[in-house]
Amino acid sequence: MRSFISKFAYLTLPENQFASLMYYWLLLFAASIGIFLFDLHTPLGVAAGTPYALMVFATLRFKENWTTYIATIIGILFTFVGFSLSSFSDLSTPMDVVLINRTLALMAITMAAYMVLKIKKINHELYLLMAETHIDPITQCKNSRAFKEETEIEIKRSKRYKRNLSLAIFDISDTSLSSSNQPEKPNIQVGNQPLRTISDEIKKSIRSSDQLYRVSHNRFAVVYAETELDKAKDTSEALCTNFSQLDRYDIQHIIGVNIGITTMNDRDNFNKLYERAEDALLIAKENGINQVATLPETFQLEKPHIPAILCRPRSG
Repeated sequence: MRSFISKFAYLTLPENQFASLMYYWLLLFAASIGIFLFDLHTPLGVAAGTPYALMVFATLRFKENWTTYIATIIGILFTFVGFSLSSFSDLSTPMDVVLINRTLALMAITMAAYMVLKIKKINHELYLLMAETHIDPITQCKNSRAFKEETEIEIKRSKRYKRNLSLAIFDISDTSLSSSNQPEKPNIQVGNQPLRTISDEIKKSIRSSDQLYRVSHNRFAVVYAETELDKAKDTSEALCTNFSQLDRYDIQHIIGVNIGITTMNDRDNFNKLYERAEDALLIAKENGINQVATLPETFQLEKPHIPAILCRPRSG
């Protein structure tokens, strides 16, 4: 089913991208007709069908295997048709040479198709491998490696176009120890299920243009694209309210969330931005559980609770 859908995925592309694919296919078809006409006006002793192999290699432009199959079928079909429509009356080359040349042309097309399909398979496996190295297996969020690479790119993009960029760090803690008068263990790890629940809640509440990452076991980061600090704080505070209303996954384990937020300035790089968000997180932790802090600090009047998803216009 997945392969069937991928075959027709181009039908849902944006209009400009769909048009570029159509132009590309028209170009390939026009080139096939040109090779076919060249074959008709070339003596049969010449392997004029061999250029169809280039048409097969051109399908490397597309990820789907069916594009290669179509180009291969067209090349083989036109090679046979060109042979059958050619004139045999003035044939000066022995027929066995003609047949060998036609066979070589068909072999070139077939070998080209085999090589292209192998290349596509390798590219697909590399893509899956890269995806696995950038995806956290527990929450299915992007991991710390993706966080650093993509945030560095986002910082450069925001500086180039002079757009706002805010970063929030979510620290998840098990507060049941302090509530039961046991000594606090700052490095205690939260179970996988509550981490999944929290990541799902964040995903539902941020825009598609924002990015969620799991940067360590108990820590998430959200990159708020084109978002001012106060708007990022509004969204994070709404998320904190949502977290406090979640069902407890275990009566003996109560999950707390602290959030530190900062916004990018012209002198920032990835390390400076992240360190400042960590400093804001430390302030939030000092203020208690389920607290949000920003650097620089923001001051605003008390306002009614608004769902996180409504705090900013959705984009992307």
